[in-house]
Amino acid sequence: MLSLVAIEYLFAVLVLIVFTNRYVLGSLFRISDKRTQPGFGKDPPVWPTVAIVVPVYNEGSHVLQTAASFNALDYPRDRLQAVFIDDVSTDDTYEHLQTVASTYPWMRVIRNEKNVGKRIGIKNAVLKTHADLILSVDSDVIVDREALRELVRHLYTSGADAAGGCVFVSNANANWLTRMQAVKYWIGYQFLKNVENRFSHIMCLSGCLTLYRRSALLAVDKDVEKRTFLGDEVKYGEDRFLTRKLVERGYKTRLCFDAKCFTKAPHNFPGYVSQQLRWRRSNIVDFITALPHLGRFHPFVVVHYVSMALLLLFYPLTLASQVVRLGFIIPMIEHALLVTTFALAYELNKHKLPEMARTSGLWFMSMAFVFPVMYLTLTPLALATLGTSSWETRGGTKKVKAAVTAPEVAGAG
Repeated sequence: MLSLVAIEYLFAVLVLIVFTNRYVLGSLFRISDKRTQPGFGKDPPVWPTVAIVVPVYNEGSHVLQTAASFNALDYPRDRLQAVFIDDVSTDDTYEHLQTVASTYPWMRVIRNEKNVGKRIGIKNAVLKTHADLILSVDSDVIVDREALRELVRHLYTSGADAAGGCVFVSNANANWLTRMQAVKYWIGYQFLKNVENRFSHIMCLSGCLTLYRRSALLAVDKDVEKRTFLGDEVKYGEDRFLTRKLVERGYKTRLCFDAKCFTKAPHNFPGYVSQQLRWRRSNIVDFITALPHLGRFHPFVVVHYVSMALLLLFYPLTLASQVVRLGFIIPMIEHALLVTTFALAYELNKHKLPEMARTSGLWFMSMAFVFPVMYLTLTPLALATLGTSSWETRGGTKKVKAAVTAPEVAGAG
């Protein structure tokens, strides 16, 4: 077994690599890449047809806001369609979706025969549409009015096959937990994907807001048809899995900074822990299953990807060694210095966000405590529960009711 000194030495090397990639090289890449500059994308000669696909499970009334944001999109209506796929929700979601269909006749609502998960729901919807592009949106998201136009412009001007937007928090000032996450989301999209973006190798395009060429999704259709790990079907981390499959097949994936959407962050600790646990499982499973395919990624991205995955695994070991030696205060101080820097960066830039996504950067200081505790506890728990198949979204732990006997459709086609 590795000694505590060896673990901490390896951890220090990983931190140096990750810090250099994310914050030094990443920032330089972004500054020098004209594709990341405001106003980069140009209008296509003809606006392509777009199908908005929204997988839904136990989202309740949140779908009403999502649908309203679609209706407000600045995009030619005759080139746009939207379909909500209810994955046999066990609450009142389907009733709210029927309200959506009656309020906005151009939007369709489909109910699956049985619970199939987000990945299969999107896959089935893609096969039923002939639109040029597919916009994947999560069911609790508010899409910015200009987001779709910006994504289409970026996709066609950059030559990418998939382009994701930036995700911010819509309930930023609900309590201290959402305030902390509001700053964290901003940091994530401003700094953490810049190396991958430079080489059009974004490894995880969020299901909150991503535009795909339909041809690219069809090319990986068989890849996403059946996804298992250790013999169990996996339903979490679907957006990460789909993005990686596209990259493995040589498709270009990018982040568009001009496209924005807003999602509700967990407002209580159980919800936050569930989200973070799901994301850790997703990261670990994705890394393990990607190992045979690393040769297909750009070398810069491989270094970034592998170092991040190893850091995820070695970070808890380092924290544990500090606790054993009563040195836990050291990483706490280091985290405090780091989060203070990011809090100041957020304060200088938050005026660019709408009021609902804006808060005080000082709340990010709580991450100095939350971050190490989450890594120390949730990473081992994620490793022990990789085989779970739950969506683990809002209400996701409830038992699924018996499936309906046939697909139910509300709204006009």
